[in-house]
Amino acid sequence: MNPPRLPALTERFLLPALVLLLAACWIFGGDSVRDTSAYPWLSLLALPVLVFAVVALALDEAKKPLAVRLCLVVALLVALVPALQLLPVSMALWDRVPARHALAADLSIAGVTVLPHWSLDPAATERALWTLLPPLALCLGALALPSWQRLRLIQAIVALVLCNVLFAFFQVGLPQDSELRFYDTFDAGFGGFLANTNHQGTACIIGMVLSIGLGAEARLRAARGQARPHLLWWYFGLAGAFLLLVPLSTSRAAMGIALPILTLALLLTRTLRLRRVVRSRRMAVLALSAVVLAAVGVHALLGWMAVDRLEELRHTMAAAAVTIGHQHAPLGAGVGSFVPAFQQGAPESLLLGNYINHAHNEYAQWWLEAGWLGMSVLTIVLVLLVWAGIQIARHNGRRATLAGASLAALAALLAHSWADYPLRTLTLMTVAGALAGLLFAALGEAMQQPRQKRRNGELPSSSREPLLPHP
Repeated sequence: MNPPRLPALTERFLLPALVLLLAACWIFGGDSVRDTSAYPWLSLLALPVLVFAVVALALDEAKKPLAVRLCLVVALLVALVPALQLLPVSMALWDRVPARHALAADLSIAGVTVLPHWSLDPAATERALWTLLPPLALCLGALALPSWQRLRLIQAIVALVLCNVLFAFFQVGLPQDSELRFYDTFDAGFGGFLANTNHQGTACIIGMVLSIGLGAEARLRAARGQARPHLLWWYFGLAGAFLLLVPLSTSRAAMGIALPILTLALLLTRTLRLRRVVRSRRMAVLALSAVVLAAVGVHALLGWMAVDRLEELRHTMAAAAVTIGHQHAPLGAGVGSFVPAFQQGAPESLLLGNYINHAHNEYAQWWLEAGWLGMSVLTIVLVLLVWAGIQIARHNGRRATLAGASLAALAALLAHSWADYPLRTLTLMTVAGALAGLLFAALGEAMQQPRQKRRNGELPSSSREPLLPHP
């Protein structure tokens, strides 16, 4: 008997491996305060999955679509940032950075010899590089999956968000000293497996957006007789439930971005189509309601940001991180070295009893840690996402619909990153990797299909592919 070919092995084992890795990261990677003992094990678990995905992509004889190739390049660039920061640099370059020049003077007084590396804390940067393995594995794995299995991966993400919500309800009902609490040293509130309830709000928004995408995709299949007509309403009902659950997270930023992201998801998945809005009074009312909700959400977000500026320190910390980042430019302090770098350069107003573990603004923290290189890669990522949004708007079909839902979910993570640090949580970082792979894999297939101007974005029968494999 001949051994099974690699495509058959990929179709059989890659999806279960990705779901297992995603579930493990969801359960054990939700602590954003500190790296837990589970992080190295999660990285080791991701390593064979990553190798499997790389081999599957390399041996796939089909020509990679442009979107897939761009995603692979950007994923490599993201991983290169901490990898390059592990390299040694010349003492002349190291000493030209203002913050390092002052540090070298202090170390010389103490009789400590400087070993110049790009990162000020190579051990922390190496840990950060290992932490990138799970999201990279999910990203490349999603690119290697067959089309119908990518739909299952999206459903798995939604199921994990729903399970986390149910677990949060269970946790809230337990006494403070209960041994059944997942986090026994502090109260995680409505976070479930996520230690920070703000990240629960982000997770609910992701679940809402992906449910809308699944509902819109089910609507297209139902129009061709490939799905039950009522299935889409189950998905839309689940999306509404996730939206109503966002306030329970007590995250003001999540509540502020939920409605604008909802509107974006409705547009990107073509649940709201401009042509139908013009022709249908009911759709026009729905579109107007979505615009009003988005405006209310933006207004509420601006109001909450004003309250934060007066009553909280997060904006002060972000501004201080930007200033300290200028002192560490162009090299950056090193990925993972935020705490000591911030403590060294923080103003007196931020010398608090408890240490500050994050800048509460991902963009400011990326600037401090990664310098010019990190900002260049971030710019490339944002430009690529804008390009993806333009391409989604130009194509129809269920693949473009799922790509639009994935893009809207990534937009929620990036928007919340302005006021918090969701991507510092391994759980949400891994979800982001999966979403990126799903986005560009689906977009690549959508761009290869002939463009049609039919009402529901359907393709001719010769261009259709079955959602599920043939028996």
